[in-house]
Amino acid sequence: MIDILIVIIYLGLIFTVAFLSQREDLDHERSDEEIVSDQYLAGKSLSFIESLGSIIATEVSALTFIGIPGFAFTKDFSFLHFYIGAIFGRYLIARMIVPLIYDKGLTLYAIMGKNDSTENGKRMTALIYAISKLLAVGVRLYAGSILVAEYFDLSIIPALIIITGLTFFYTLIGGLKAVVRTDLLQTLLFIGGGTAAHFIIPDISGHSWGELWSLAARDGHTWIFSFEKIHLFLIGVSGGVLFDMCTHGVDQDFTQRLMGAKSERVAKFSIFFSSFFSILVGGLFLGVGALLYGHYQLTPLPPGLEGDKVFSFFITEYFPSPLKGFMLAGVLAATMSTLDSTINALSSVLWSEIWPKRDIHQIKRYLRVDTLIISCLLLFVAIVAKESQGVLVLGLKVASWSAGALAALFFSQLIWPKWTKVPLDGATVTLAYVGNIIFLLGYIYGLKGPWQWNVYFGMTGATCALFIRRAFLKAF
Repeated sequence: MIDILIVIIYLGLIFTVAFLSQREDLDHERSDEEIVSDQYLAGKSLSFIESLGSIIATEVSALTFIGIPGFAFTKDFSFLHFYIGAIFGRYLIARMIVPLIYDKGLTLYAIMGKNDSTENGKRMTALIYAISKLLAVGVRLYAGSILVAEYFDLSIIPALIIITGLTFFYTLIGGLKAVVRTDLLQTLLFIGGGTAAHFIIPDISGHSWGELWSLAARDGHTWIFSFEKIHLFLIGVSGGVLFDMCTHGVDQDFTQRLMGAKSERVAKFSIFFSSFFSILVGGLFLGVGALLYGHYQLTPLPPGLEGDKVFSFFITEYFPSPLKGFMLAGVLAATMSTLDSTINALSSVLWSEIWPKRDIHQIKRYLRVDTLIISCLLLFVAIVAKESQGVLVLGLKVASWSAGALAALFFSQLIWPKWTKVPLDGATVTLAYVGNIIFLLGYIYGLKGPWQWNVYFGMTGATCALFIRRAFLKAF
């Protein structure tokens, strides 16, 4: 009972923060344009701490809380290679991308299509982003439902409905400002949960932290780097550079936090320094997986228990009250902090690009409709994703399928237009995505290379298609 009370208190705090954020906006009369800005850009009021905390909370989804311990439990610490590459990727975002997007428009795709574009081109670009985001975050939503289902002895689908419904309501209440401020609270909660696990697992196991860690290290489950496997290190780091530029620099979900910052300087600092916090959080939860591996070398692992469900099972079966309640709240925090950001970001592109030219005086009604549509679509994807295994890698693979095309389109319009500038119309977007898919399929099924390089090949294929389109337009 005390565990449920803790979860109720947590949810109460989340909704209180959302209502207070909304109340700030209601203290003065707002125009319809100001309502749009507040909903999607927080009125450009985000501080360094708010922007930084929200970036961390958005990327540290239930894939971190559930999937990363599962990754270390079944494999090793090589996932940190991606985070190391992200340092370089986010430095490039701060230097190259932030100056091009800050204070330039409502969404990333509106900025891309400001000069030589058509409504159809911007709509198709936003649709590619929206579909890939729905798929990737739907997987994360499923990951977050695992512990909720385990704890309440529910099937996955009711757990998914509960999480999605709660997130839908508080996201609708206060817009981006509420999302960011609740993200700060949720960041503290899931980091606290991960830290507590490092003390609780050894205590329950009856063996010291060092003993459990040594067992995991003995079998290679804490491996990060060695000269014998330097090729794996280089693959992970290099893959992380461009992948992170795509996920954090060419993705409305994250750029929304940068465009909503108080200043360009705040945006640059928040995206760059977030990379170091990502490494710390990733290492924290990989460590949980290593401790669980050590524990289950000394205690029989229940039959049929996969890596993704090991941490959830351990929490449900062994964590004492009220710590079990805190861990459950932590998983909810990790899931909802990603879900709320995605709902708000997708709502912004639905309003601005996918379904534009609606009556701005009806903005409040459209906000409710858009948020409901997006929530239902995410729920559907999560239900489908429940049939999969290895949710961490699956979530990242899904994001890599279209990231190369979006990056090529963004770079062609804003980074190197001298070489690949073409009108952002329906034909351009279609060719870029077709080129992305052709190269990606050739790489995956022909070369059969590591998935960490998917984005490089996808972007190369899309860029080649843009070169061809440019040459065709010049010739005819």
